[in-house]
Amino acid sequence: MNFSVKTTATIFCCLAVMTSMPSCSENNSDVENPAGQEYVITELHCKSSDIDIYGKMYTPKGTEDKLPVVVLSHSSSLTHAAMAPYAEYLVSKGYAAYCFDFCGACDESLSKGRTTEEMTVFTEVDDLGIVLDKIRTLDYIDPDNVFVLGSSQGGLVTALVAEKRPSDIKGMILFYPAFNLPELVAKFTSDDGGILGGIGSGGNMGMSDAFVNTIKDFDVYANIGKYAGDIIILHGTKDFLVDIKYSEQAVEKYPSAILYPIEGASHGFNNENLKGMASMVGGEKDDVVMPYVFDYLAKQIS
Repeated sequence: MNFSVKTTATIFCCLAVMTSMPSCSENNSDVENPAGQEYVITELHCKSSDIDIYGKMYTPKGTEDKLPVVVLSHSSSLTHAAMAPYAEYLVSKGYAAYCFDFCGACDESLSKGRTTEEMTVFTEVDDLGIVLDKIRTLDYIDPDNVFVLGSSQGGLVTALVAEKRPSDIKGMILFYPAFNLPELVAKFTSDDGGILGGIGSGGNMGMSDAFVNTIKDFDVYANIGKYAGDIIILHGTKDFLVDIKYSEQAVEKYPSAILYPIEGASHGFNNENLKGMASMVGGEKDDVVMPYVFDYLAKQIS
């Protein structure tokens, strides 16, 4: 959930550990994962008016039935590539998985129609809505089994979209969701000292005015909690950026949500999302995290 939009100010020295962008396999190709499951990666654009969202769809090869799908939303300042390892996990179990770039999330984003200065949490909410509209119309996707998974800021965005689109989302998986984002932004950009005294371009720590002004006074917990589908939240007990207490508070808001504390994990569960630092901050945790995800999905679809 590193907030860098245009510049990287002091605070982003610690946040930069999440800004790795692992490469994806080539476009429209057959691939075999370590488990021997062949799958296909296809570039897929989701468009609405001037917005053109770039992403990659992972589908298991040789399946004729309509597929359940998981739509993956990346953390701040990253791209679809940060979620590619999770797409590979999911397709190995027979699920379709779609990871995409939020418009204006960073300079490396391949989505078009919005600059980094125009991007906000709420434009990302719009982006995910556009993605859902497209995914649900695909002839190989089961529209009754559309799941959403978001990490950090992408987790907050995912939770907000679920409130707006409950009938279109079968279930929700959140990784260390940034429910404290307004608090963090307010502190990082305060004029009276805050955490770092508003150091950075325009006192906004490298965040655009639009991003700051639309989120700093937003009451997250007043805008989540109505989604009635089953939810799982996975959150590290050693998260240095989003304390697990924020997910504990969220679980109390939802009718059906379970929090799985990931012992020793930080803000990110693997090296792709911790820029190679996982061994220094709790170790890689995907082998702990993914069984929860697979168990959840199997129960939802059965």
